[in-house]
Amino acid sequence: MGNALRVWHSVSGHDIYAKVFFAPVDAYQYPPAALFFAMALGTEPSAVPSIAETASLLVSLVAVALATTLILERMMILKDMVLGGWVQRLFRAGLVTALMLTFYPVVRAFELGQAQLWIDAAFTLALATWLHGNRALSGILIGMACLIKPQLGLLLLWAFFRKEWRFAAGLAGFCAVAFGISLLYFGAENHLSYLNVLSHLSEHGESYKANQSINGLLGRLMSLQDPVGFNNLQWRESLPPYDPMVYIGTLISSLVILVPALIWRSDDSLLPRTVDFCIMAISSTMASPIAWEHHYGIIFPIYAVAMVAAWDHPRMLGALAVSYVVASHYLPMTGRFAHTGLNVLQSYLFFAALLLLAIMYRLRPGFQWRGVAGARLGVASA
Repeated sequence: MGNALRVWHSVSGHDIYAKVFFAPVDAYQYPPAALFFAMALGTEPSAVPSIAETASLLVSLVAVALATTLILERMMILKDMVLGGWVQRLFRAGLVTALMLTFYPVVRAFELGQAQLWIDAAFTLALATWLHGNRALSGILIGMACLIKPQLGLLLLWAFFRKEWRFAAGLAGFCAVAFGISLLYFGAENHLSYLNVLSHLSEHGESYKANQSINGLLGRLMSLQDPVGFNNLQWRESLPPYDPMVYIGTLISSLVILVPALIWRSDDSLLPRTVDFCIMAISSTMASPIAWEHHYGIIFPIYAVAMVAAWDHPRMLGALAVSYVVASHYLPMTGRFAHTGLNVLQSYLFFAALLLLAIMYRLRPGFQWRGVAGARLGVASA
C-alpha cells in the first residue's frame, strides 16, 4: 500500500498497477479505493510498520474478539441455552480471545501486517450486527470490507436473491459512495487497470502452498509435471504460467461453490438465515482463485455460529471440532509431500473450510432448530 501511494503521488501515478503489480516489486492487488485506509494511517513504503498501522491491527484483533463474543452470546440466547452469571460470561469472553490468538489464519494476518485483519474485523462486526437485527449497518460493514476485498460483494447478489433489502441498501449505498469517490479521485485509468489485474490473477492463479483454493490445489498437482513453473514450496514474485486445464478447473469449481450458496434458499427466520449468510461468506472466499491462509480469518466467528447451532447434534459437533483443529493450525509437515501425488495434503486448510461449509449446509435446509427462541425471534429478520 505504501508503494502504491508513493507511485500515485509521483508524476507517473496515472497508472498505479503498471508500477506496483505488472512490475518486479511487491504486488499491490487491492482496488484503488483500499488506499483510502492507507492514507488515513499515513502509510509509507517501509519495512518497519508505523505505530498507527500496528495500532490499527491491534484494534482489529480486539474487535474480532469482542464481536465473536457477542455472536456467541447472541446465538446462545436464540437457542435458549443457559448463559449463567457474569463469571461464566467473562470466562467465555476470555476463552474466545484465547482461541482467536491461537487461530492460525488470524495470527498469520497480524504477523504479516496484512489488511486482511481489517476485513476480519469488519466481517465479524457485520455478523454480530446482523444477529442483533441491524441489517443496514451489517451491509455497510461488509461494504467497508469490499473496498479491500471485492469478492465479498457477492453478498449483495445474495441479498437480492433473499430479499434482504436493508442489508442490500447498506452494502450497495456504501459501495456506491466509496467507489464513486475513488473513481473521481484516482481516475478511470487506475480502475480499468485494476480489472486487468483481476483478469491476470484469475488466469494464472498461484501454486504456492499458502494458496488454499482449488486453483492452488490444481497448481500444485501441475508441479508434478512442471516443478519450476508451478512451484509450491518457495515464495516468489512471479505467478505460474497460464494453463487452460487449471484455469477451466478453477472456473468450474468456483461455479460449483457459488451457485448453491446463491440459489439454495433457507428458511426466513433468524437462525437459518444467519447460517445462510455464513455459507455465502465462506463460499465467496473459497471460490477465489487465490485464497491465502490469512484470508480464512473470517471463518473464526463462523465457527461460533456453527458450534451453537449444532450443539444438540454430537456427530456434527465432532466433525466441527475436526474442522476447527485443522483450520487453526499451521501444518508445515505437509511440505514433505510437495513432490508427490499426496501434495493435495498441502490444501489442508481448504479441506477444513470445505468440511465447515458442508456442516453449515447440513444446518440450513429443513434443520429442526431446538428451542422456541429461533421461531419467536425470527421476526427480527423481517
